[in-house]
Amino acid sequence: MFAFLVPAVAAVCFTHPAALDREVGRRALPWLPPDLARQITHYEPEFAAGAAAAARWPRSYHLPAGQPGLEGAIRAQCERLAAALRSQAPFAEVVGGLGALAHLAGDLETPFLAAHADDAYARSFASYLPTASPRIPLVFYGQQRAVITGPAAGIGALVAARRRDADALAGIVRDDLDRLGGPGAWARLDDRSSSFGTVSLVLNHAASDFANLASWVWFHGGGLVPKLPSQQGMILVWKGEPQPREAPSPRLGFRQARP
Repeated sequence: MFAFLVPAVAAVCFTHPAALDREVGRRALPWLPPDLARQITHYEPEFAAGAAAAARWPRSYHLPAGQPGLEGAIRAQCERLAAALRSQAPFAEVVGGLGALAHLAGDLETPFLAAHADDAYARSFASYLPTASPRIPLVFYGQQRAVITGPAAGIGALVAARRRDADALAGIVRDDLDRLGGPGAWARLDDRSSSFGTVSLVLNHAASDFANLASWVWFHGGGLVPKLPSQQGMILVWKGEPQPREAPSPRLGFRQARP
């Protein structure tokens, strides 16, 4: 099972809390192709197991630089999963691989991605994130049609842009905690703090990234990816419990293969 996960085990990576991976998948459900979203809800245990497996990949898979590096890991996982869909691999295995991709999307948006395990600010943010996340509205930052329908090279551009944004957030959190007395004061952060805003960006950007990356996988695996409302600067907000969008047919929709 999970043949499409990298079969390497190392110390659990300290990039973000493990609970973030399932939250990323949950928040992405309304923005995913409905057929794919339903498969993820059906195989939720496999999704969680795949995310947990990715957390045990060697540290080099989670860092922005080096080999393979985060960009290489994300691109390879997307290509591996698209190939699995084209070869009609069992959906349980594909969804397990998507759980691993959700973990990498969480890495992509983590402010303290390269932090050492004893970094007090990184640990404080990791502790604060799950306490704040239940109060974060669900926001989608847009469907990247050019990336979804384009070649794998476009994934690299998405990853680079997201990392630039995430790197800037670490300094905001450090300043916020220092204002309250240091890393140990994280429990005193309230919903008006810059750190709360950072959690909102981390969660919703990670879910948006995962939705676009998983849509790339689905499209290049032969699946249908319906267009979402698109306008320059538009964001979409989902009210209520995240769930797959309604689709006209309960059957899986795939594009006809080109001759």
